[in-house]
Amino acid sequence: MIIFNHFYLCVQRIVLIIFSCFSLISFAFADVSSFEITSRQPYADGLSFGDVGAYEKIIGRIHYEIDPANSLNQVIADIDLAPLNDRGMIEMSGDLEIIAPLNANNGNGVAFIDMPNRGNGRLLNFNQANTERPYGDGFLMQEGYTLVFVAWEFDLDRGMRLDVPLTTDNEAMPIAGLGFAAARDVASWIKYSPDAIVSSETLLGFGLSQSGRFLRSYLYLGFNTDEAGRKVFDGVIPHIAGASVMDMNKRGATPISTGQFDSTMYPFADEAYRDSVTGSSEGVLENPRAIQNQPHIFYTNTSVEYWGGARAAALVHSTPNGEQDIALPENVRFYLLASSQHVPVAFPQTMPVDGQELSNQLNYWWHMRALLTALKDWVLFDTEPPASAHPALNNNTLVALEQVDFPLIPGVHSTTNLFGGVRLGNPLLGGDAGADTELPYLLPQVNQDGNETSGVLNPEIVVPLATYTGWNFYHPDKGDPDTVVTNQGSYIPFTVDQSSREAANDPRLSIEERYSNKQDFLDKISRATQESIDARYILAADKAEVIERASQHWDLLRN
Repeated sequence: MIIFNHFYLCVQRIVLIIFSCFSLISFAFADVSSFEITSRQPYADGLSFGDVGAYEKIIGRIHYEIDPANSLNQVIADIDLAPLNDRGMIEMSGDLEIIAPLNANNGNGVAFIDMPNRGNGRLLNFNQANTERPYGDGFLMQEGYTLVFVAWEFDLDRGMRLDVPLTTDNEAMPIAGLGFAAARDVASWIKYSPDAIVSSETLLGFGLSQSGRFLRSYLYLGFNTDEAGRKVFDGVIPHIAGASVMDMNKRGATPISTGQFDSTMYPFADEAYRDSVTGSSEGVLENPRAIQNQPHIFYTNTSVEYWGGARAAALVHSTPNGEQDIALPENVRFYLLASSQHVPVAFPQTMPVDGQELSNQLNYWWHMRALLTALKDWVLFDTEPPASAHPALNNNTLVALEQVDFPLIPGVHSTTNLFGGVRLGNPLLGGDAGADTELPYLLPQVNQDGNETSGVLNPEIVVPLATYTGWNFYHPDKGDPDTVVTNQGSYIPFTVDQSSREAANDPRLSIEERYSNKQDFLDKISRATQESIDARYILAADKAEVIERASQHWDLLRN
C-alpha cells in the first residue's frame, strides 16, 4: 500500500537544501565530465511505496566528453568532423532525470534506464500511469527500481533533449549519432563510477517504438561496450520496434520522424544469416562491433509490428527471405503480445478515433510487468525466463497475407491489399544495401473469431468478448479508407445474442452463445488468467485487476 510518510519527506527536503549548494558536480570518469542538478524534490509528494519507502526526483543536465580517437566511437557518422576542445575531446550535454529510492538500500539494486520517445519518458507505462495518478499504481517503485531517463535526441523543441555539436565543414550538420554515445555513457557512469549521482551494478534498458528502434541500433553499432571495453546494459527490452532500426547515424538524420516504411534494414535477426539480396552475412549481434558484451534481450511486439509500418517483426525470428524459422540466440527471447495494438487506448474508450473501427483497447501492460520481472530475475539470479512466444512458419501460425483466415465480418474492411513495405539501405554494408527491396510480409494466423492464435495470449483473447486486430483502416472522414491508421488496431465487439448476430450476418458466435451468464464468463477468465500466471506471463499480484477489467468489459457490452 502507498502511504504518506512525513519522516522521509522531511529528510528529502534536508537533502534538497544541501544539494542546492552544490548544483554543479564535476567528475573524472570516462565520458561524463559533470552533472548539473537543477531540481531535487520529493517524488509523488513524498508518498511511501511499500517497503521501499519514499522516492525523490532529480532533474539535471549531464555533460559529456567523447573521445573521437576511441575505435568504439568511430562508427559514429561525421565524428571526424566534430569540433574538439583543448583536450581533443567532443563536448555535448543533455537532459537527465532520475526517480530513485530516498534510501538506496531499500531498492532492488537495479537501474531501469529509459530512452525517451521523442523526448518523453515511457517507463511509467509499467505503472499503468494516468493523468490523475502520474505514478499509476507505483509498481516500479514498490519493486524498488531506480528509474533513469536519458536524452539521446537532438531534433526536439520540447521534452528531453541532447545538444550535439555541428560538423566543422560548410554544411554544419548535427552529429546525430552521438546520441548512442550519450545513452552508453550515462549507463556506464551509473554502473562503474563511484561519483555517479545514483549507482547500480545492474542495468536494464527500455525503449518504446521509436526508442525501441534506437535500442536495436544501439546494439547493432556496438554501443553496449563502453570506452573502457566493459559491458553496459545487462538486459534490454526493445519494445514495439519489430525488425526496424533508428536511421540516425547519418548526415541529415531526423530521428523525430515517424519512420513509417523506411526504418527496416538488413540485418534483421541477431545472428548472422546470409542475405540473398546483398550477399552479406551478419546479424544485429553477430558482427565485429556487437559480438562482445551482449545483454539479455526481450523483444516484445504487438500485432501492429507485423501488420503495419513496414516493421516486419517476423524477420527477427525468420531468415532474411522470410522462408524459414530460425532459432534465437540463448540470450534472446521474443514475445508477440497477441492481437494487441502498438500502444493500448484507454478503457473504456473516450477519445475520438481515426479508424473505421474502434481502436484496440487490449491491455498488454500486465504481460510487460511480468516480463520485466522475468528479465530482472534472469539477469540477477540466472532464472530461466518464460519461453519465447511468437508465430512460426513450421506450425502455420505465421503465414502470408493471403493465408490469413480472418472471418468475413459485414462492414469490416478487407485486408487483402495491404503492403509490407520496403527496406532501408544500410550504410555500413556499402552500395545501396538492398534499399527499396520489398520486405517479406508474414503475419500471425487467427482463429474463427479473428483473434491471433500464437504469442502471449491475454485472458480476454482466450475468453473473448470481441475481435482484436493489429490493423485499422481510416474512416473516410479522416483519411484514405483503404489505408491503415498508423500504429492502430481494431476492436470489434461480438453481438450480444443469437438473434442480433443472425440479423447482422456476423459469423462470430454472440456473447450469449458463448457464456451462460457473467459468472460463467468470469470463471473462465479466472482460469485463463491463472494459466498465464503459471506460464509467468502475468504476475499473481495482478490477477484481481485483470479479472476486474474483464468484468467491466462484460458490463459495458451487456448494459
